[in-house]
Amino acid sequence: MTMSVSVSGGELYVYYRVPRADSGQAQTELFAVQEKLQERFPALQSQWLQRLENRDEMLTWMEIHRAPGGLDASTVAHICEMLMPWPSVRVGPRHVEVFASLPDRGAL
Repeated sequence: MTMSVSVSGGELYVYYRVPRADSGQAQTELFAVQEKLQERFPALQSQWLQRLENRDEMLTWMEIHRAPGGLDASTVAHICEMLMPWPSVRVGPRHVEVFASLPDRGAL
């Protein structure tokens, strides 16, 4: 995964699919990677979510990563690099998107 996005003040959103049968292993890996993220980026606020609707035996998980003042391009690249192999039981790619707040009304 390569990031060629100019980011300033952004939030990182990543989603992927995990087989329901392997979700326990994925959660175990999650706890280990959360510790590594906090060590590397103490101000990082991360959240993991699971889509409520399931159409098959696959679960869709979402990661949201943010920090006070936003994430810069370097931090986004480091987070993506750290998390690229995770979870090992993932099926398919990690879909990565970066969002920023809309500009203030007067800035439009």
